[in-house]
Amino acid sequence: MRPEVLDGSDGNSLAQKNANFINKLLDFDAVVIAGQAKSHCVAWTIDDLLRGILAREPNLAKKVYLLEDCTSPVVVPGVVDFTEQADAAFQRFAAAGMNVVKSSELILGD
Repeated sequence: MRPEVLDGSDGNSLAQKNANFINKLLDFDAVVIAGQAKSHCVAWTIDDLLRGILAREPNLAKKVYLLEDCTSPVVVPGVVDFTEQADAAFQRFAAAGMNVVKSSELILGD
């Protein structure tokens, strides 16, 4: 949704968030998200989308479905485990109104 670094070391703008893309996503009936890694790239992308939602209309968060079983956190056994951070992020997204579901669940009905 946006690059991690928006401004250069000189303070000049290098890039900006892609507001057009965020608005396009929010025009759909549902936005389904899956990917790697739940604790990093996926969480940061969802956070960017949530910021766009909150700026436009917080109620739009209910259109977002996070496929929890189609993503996983960064884990290097015996070295690092980001499971808690990933789960905390998804709990925060759910609290904002996003739907945390499994890929086997029916998410849209009549």
